[in-house]
Amino acid sequence: YTNTFGANRIRLKRFGLADKVAELNRIAVQLAREGVSKANRPSSSLPQTFVVASIGPTGELLEPYGDLEPEVAQEAFAEQAAALSDAGVDAFVCETFSDLNEALICLRAVKSVAKVPVMVSMSFEENGRTMMGVTPEDAVSKLLDEGAFVVGANCSIGPEVVERAVKAMKAVRPEALLLAKPNAGKPQLVEGKVVYPVTPKEMAEFALRMRELGVAIIGGCCGTTPEHIAAMRDVL
Repeated sequence: YTNTFGANRIRLKRFGLADKVAELNRIAVQLAREGVSKANRPSSSLPQTFVVASIGPTGELLEPYGDLEPEVAQEAFAEQAAALSDAGVDAFVCETFSDLNEALICLRAVKSVAKVPVMVSMSFEENGRTMMGVTPEDAVSKLLDEGAFVVGANCSIGPEVVERAVKAMKAVRPEALLLAKPNAGKPQLVEGKVVYPVTPKEMAEFALRMRELGVAIIGGCCGTTPEHIAAMRDVL
């Protein structure tokens, strides 16, 4: 994934960087490509690695819950997506959305400027819904119908929440290509340091369950270390 989760005009404006959208996204893709080139060199035993452009929410609430107009959000997502597309990414992921309407706006915006696959991932709470009350069943159906290539769940507070969400998606749309990328648990402050409690072994066990469910893309979000990813890869 590119390091561009918050690189849209609306978020960057907070830091006085609204006019740097194209530059920051282009540089992020270049850096990701440098890493991919090492993984994809002929001597590598790893499977082909792709660059996926990450786009996160605007950080503002859409009308009527907030002041953000849908058209403004659409323009911001399209601007970022165009910069990422021009820089040469292999796919997109609109991720960590809690508002289904905003996720749909992001999906449409990306598809309006890019011709590569677009994935969309929502973030669910312990109650089985997103912060805005969206159910996994509603999310997967509407996003697939709108043309998402892959739909899934990421972030949240750990593997259990993501697993329940993905299972719910699978139950109503068994044909869907699904994504599961949980945080390594709920962060805790231990002796002044932020610690994520889920171990690499536990993430590997989660990865196996997701493979058995038929999930297409399996990974980790916040708190996931190279050790977590290595453990997951070893069992897959």
